[in-house]
Amino acid sequence: MPYYGYGPYLAVAIGGHLLAPESPAPGEYGGIGEPGWVPPRVRVVRPGDTTGQPIRRAVWSFWSKPYRHQHGRHWPSDFFHALSWILSFRLASGLFPTTALVTDEQGHELLVERLRLPFDDVSLSLNELAGQDPSWWALGKLHAYREQTEPFLHSDNDVFLWPGFPATGLSGAIVAQNPEHAPASDAGYYRPAAVITAIRATGGFLPEELGDYAGEAALCTGIVGGTAVSLLRRYADLGIRLVESAENQAAWRRLAPLEDFNLVVEQYLLGALCWGGTATDVQCVFASQHDTFDEKVAVAQCFTHLIASAKSDLRYMRWLTERVKNHFPADFEIARRVFGDQ
Repeated sequence: MPYYGYGPYLAVAIGGHLLAPESPAPGEYGGIGEPGWVPPRVRVVRPGDTTGQPIRRAVWSFWSKPYRHQHGRHWPSDFFHALSWILSFRLASGLFPTTALVTDEQGHELLVERLRLPFDDVSLSLNELAGQDPSWWALGKLHAYREQTEPFLHSDNDVFLWPGFPATGLSGAIVAQNPEHAPASDAGYYRPAAVITAIRATGGFLPEELGDYAGEAALCTGIVGGTAVSLLRRYADLGIRLVESAENQAAWRRLAPLEDFNLVVEQYLLGALCWGGTATDVQCVFASQHDTFDEKVAVAQCFTHLIASAKSDLRYMRWLTERVKNHFPADFEIARRVFGDQ
């Protein structure tokens, strides 16, 4: 078996035939947008790229409340969820000198006390979100972004950066997975126009950059970060205020279910800040959604993202189990003891 398994069904970015028998239907998250849409130009990091001052800090976040309320959205069991954390952390910790976790007490108990993952820095600041609606699963990530004070790369726990991923080339003001098509109308998955209309109708808080944005590009945040820390913290603050402010609650009541709008306050807002005015230096793993559907490109970039319902596919859970068991056997045994044989 190749080291870490660079083979069919393994190097998966956000969708396509690698995640299901056929490509996603139009409009599904991860699906390719309108054929005529051209994504904004981004700076693509390539294997072998190096820079004088690469990002050195890898960050993860885990707000346990959404996971408990929705059972991890898609994971078949807590065991597979744990394996994803092990694989994501162990791979990235070999690429970045410093690792950090932003979580709450329950997350600390799982990841640090039970799974014994040795993060360099651990923050329990997400305890402050105890009273927030768990439908806002992106809220913990936004708080983690805002907490950072040096260049960083935040990774979802279902993202795996294989040996060879060009971490030494990450230097963008903003770094993300890929630009993504996000039309303003209700025809797409994002529906930013619905959010903007509801907030304006109820007199709520609407960032100027979001209200004025006429583009159709968001940024997929399977990974996200960069060197422009002040911009990233401001972006996170705007997203948090959109969700949490009392003046916006009337708008959110109109728009329920709220889970549908996480991508507006996280990914579309970031696109608006990057491309709504003066263009920011945006660096991505993939130049477009089309590239993420290309197996050869995903393998070359040493990047896997088990997005959305891919986590429910038992083929991928078998693959995940094999990789952790074969390459991180001590961690696998800890997970097996904690959750039992699966």
